[in-house]
Amino acid sequence: MKTVTRLITITALLAGTFFASSTLACSSAQWTSTAAGATVGDPTGSVPRVKGFCGLEVTDTGHVVDNSPTAETTFIGRFYVYPNQLGAGTHEVFAAYSDEAGTKLFSITYDGTNFNFDATAAAGGGSTSAAADTTHWNLVEFKWESDAQGSVWVNADALTEAATSTFASGTGSVDQVRLGAVASIDANTAFFDDYESHRSQAVGALLAGDGNDDGNINSGDVDMVVAEFLFSTLAGGVPDCNLDGNVNSGDIDCIVAIFLGL
Repeated sequence: MKTVTRLITITALLAGTFFASSTLACSSAQWTSTAAGATVGDPTGSVPRVKGFCGLEVTDTGHVVDNSPTAETTFIGRFYVYPNQLGAGTHEVFAAYSDEAGTKLFSITYDGTNFNFDATAAAGGGSTSAAADTTHWNLVEFKWESDAQGSVWVNADALTEAATSTFASGTGSVDQVRLGAVASIDANTAFFDDYESHRSQAVGALLAGDGNDDGNINSGDVDMVVAEFLFSTLAGGVPDCNLDGNVNSGDIDCIVAIFLGL
């Protein structure tokens, strides 16, 4: 059984298929997509990203597919989504299936206010909702466990914080997941980044503000933000400290505040 699937940030798409790797490629060609051209990995920085050199832009209809699960009775997923360009209505941004024919087990939708986790397609499944931040990157993590209680974290770190909400997972096993505009986003635009899935341990949050990706917040991260903001030299870590979709002086203030413990 595969124990971990990591797309080393959607900003740094894996070269090859869905295995843990340090090989980086900013290319949506590394994904399986149901709509050619609907997913765009952008290494220029014009598409917002959380970490790395490019983000994933999904327009209208199109999603990427992870076929690595193999009848998983426990499935843990984490991704970042920047929803503020999604229009009115309810948009399905994530779905998990028990087979590649598309028998749905659970899904995540965004309705302009909340992220809605719906496992009612599975026998005995339930649903729950959690408030979204409509103008910033949102951290979304979930633990789905067949015939048990599932948990979700929205803008909370699953490694250190209690679940935002819980739901009945229902019965089944995950064999495929899809991320993006799973059905349609009604000719709007959504941005995604840093999808990762596990089978046992939590994934947790990225260290916002760690622009040089060394695991610490210090003056080196300020240097990376300045280099990107003033000279367009993209930072490989997480320079968008306040997660507002931009790298600018506000991120310097954010880094300094963290460093000084303010």
